[in-house]
Amino acid sequence: MQETNIIRQIEQILGKGVTLHPAPAHPTLLDGVMAFKEGQPKYALDEQGRLIGLNLAATGLDDKGWQAIVDLLEEYEVWLQALNLCKNQLKKFVPPPGIAELISLDLEDNPLEYPSPETLKQGTEAVLRFLQAAEVQGLRDAFEVKMLIVGEGETGKTTLWNLLQNPDHPVPDKRQKSTVGIQIKEGWEFQHLDRPDDTFYVNLWDFGGQEIQYMTHQFFLTRRSFYVLLADARREAANFPYWLDIINLLGRDPEEEAKLPVLVVLNEKGNRNPKMPYDPEIVEEQYPGLEIIKRDIDFQEKEDRRLESLTRTIQEILCRQIAHLPIKIPRLWDEVRAEIKSLQKTKNHICHEQFVQICTQHGLTEREQQDDISQLFHDLGLILHFREPTLEDFIVLNPEWAVNAVYTILENDDVKDINQGRFNQELLRMIWTEKGFSAEERGKLLNLMLKDGLEVCFRATENNEEIFIAPQLLPEEPPKGICWTDSSTTLRYVYHYPFMPKGIIGRLIVRLHEDIEQCEEESCACGDWRKMVWKNGVYLRKDGCRARVRYMKEREQGREIIRIEVQGKEADERKHVLREICKELDAIHKDSFPSLKVFQKIPCNCEECRYSVTPCEYDNAKLENLKNNRGKDEVQCGGSGDMVSIRQIQDGVFGQFSAPDRVPHSPVPVPSPVEKPWWIRWWIWIAAAVGFIGSIASIIGLL
Repeated sequence: MQETNIIRQIEQILGKGVTLHPAPAHPTLLDGVMAFKEGQPKYALDEQGRLIGLNLAATGLDDKGWQAIVDLLEEYEVWLQALNLCKNQLKKFVPPPGIAELISLDLEDNPLEYPSPETLKQGTEAVLRFLQAAEVQGLRDAFEVKMLIVGEGETGKTTLWNLLQNPDHPVPDKRQKSTVGIQIKEGWEFQHLDRPDDTFYVNLWDFGGQEIQYMTHQFFLTRRSFYVLLADARREAANFPYWLDIINLLGRDPEEEAKLPVLVVLNEKGNRNPKMPYDPEIVEEQYPGLEIIKRDIDFQEKEDRRLESLTRTIQEILCRQIAHLPIKIPRLWDEVRAEIKSLQKTKNHICHEQFVQICTQHGLTEREQQDDISQLFHDLGLILHFREPTLEDFIVLNPEWAVNAVYTILENDDVKDINQGRFNQELLRMIWTEKGFSAEERGKLLNLMLKDGLEVCFRATENNEEIFIAPQLLPEEPPKGICWTDSSTTLRYVYHYPFMPKGIIGRLIVRLHEDIEQCEEESCACGDWRKMVWKNGVYLRKDGCRARVRYMKEREQGREIIRIEVQGKEADERKHVLREICKELDAIHKDSFPSLKVFQKIPCNCEECRYSVTPCEYDNAKLENLKNNRGKDEVQCGGSGDMVSIRQIQDGVFGQFSAPDRVPHSPVPVPSPVEKPWWIRWWIWIAAAVGFIGSIASIIGLL
């Protein structure tokens, strides 16, 4: 009776005539109650009639309604074992009573601020472990944030970085050099403006403005950070839109209602009539999720007190406009963080065993929870810890040390200018040894540069020598003498980027490096046996096919694209190779740029386009909309004007069905029976004819 009462009261809280149904016991009772079905909220009772499971998915539940249900659970002393609250409007999740008993939890598709996005990213099991740890240990409010100072070179980023830590720092500083890589100052401290008992910790990150350094921005320009964008009033801010684009892409969650504050600092440098680096109306229209806060300053004019005013503005933004603060961390996790911060003063890195010892010393003995902590700290940018086998034992406490070690290689004249992106172990050892890196550190830093880490270079063998190739340092033009002839059977696919972050094509090349074609002909124009790769593209040989992948800036059409072309005898093999390339590119988008807008273009295969090297292109998402939402079977070709079957267009790339229905944003070609060799088609026809004649003979025999 008690359970019936609580079910009826939960229904009243949900309102809208919602009725809870008993969950099926298949395959188990808890599985049955967790399974989502639209319009079917459920509950589960154990053998004693006690409420042990609730599925309130997609019931419009908000924080107020869920709190009322939590109060009911406490009143009736209910400890749930399974809880599904996905597809609701929860922002700050309040754990139900007895969360230690909870086995299954689903909070997906809620605009949650707590638990943090970094925790939610780790999956439902990690979320449950976090909440259980918070219940046992209690939470600490942490006011800590990354402040990222970005902009072109020589705009005053390092000057601001120095002055925030020491207002008396000399300007100009004749000893100061342009930042190569990044500079990090952990723990710029000040008293919270609204909570005097709390200290605000700001980790200052000063990024170099050289283009070669843009490729690692995707790893460090993160959400839940504060961005300060510097501009030089004495010269044209040619790349200013890029910075707004990259901040808008990497710095904010598109689902977040609150705007991301971006402080634009215009460094006058003696120019009393500075030119605005942007049009406020256009910026407001193009970046509705950003709140641009502009301040002018001349760092040499300290007497005008604008530096003091700028510092105060930064503190006010941090204390009052960063939506995700404070960060709530279980008490023991925070103790681990404090120990890590202490170690950062004397160590650049530790091994995994040392990290485990630190966790164990603070009462965190379970391996899963230790992994959760390292992943959270990595996502927050406090450490670098990639979980792949070659890097699992390398926990970087000082990201500045590691990133600048990488840039030491990429900025080396021998690597960059003389060898144009190619270097061997001996050159690597010489450069890093000169900078004081040990043999063990050199091995781990090299792994950090490779495919499982920052993806800035790959191993290769050229002329019987093992070397490393950094795609972003290669010549912009492809090697001469490469033969590629377009044909009507060439499989083509295009990724179109309204805004394209730098470094994507380089990372794709690194991921595909095992299949890069090697010029082995004596007549090859390059004069030796080299990988067929350049800064903006690569030739591949895989599974009997040849592929060309290129980054292109089409000025006439005003777009940036990655064009994929695959040639081979068999259609099935071409589609398979296309799938493998697209799979890697889609993974880069998903892992580093989840909010990136990408349009995937399929070439038309009408009679005219089928034999054209520049066929009409269709946006695959629009084809899906025409087919699934508007019931259209055909679309008109923009070239020939013919009406073409949508299925025919998609089958030309995907096979017998449209793969994006199953795996969003990722073309997954499926084996297709078309384009078999002539002799196979003849044998199939003969076999069919023989079978038909045999059937007729059998019938006659029966008669």
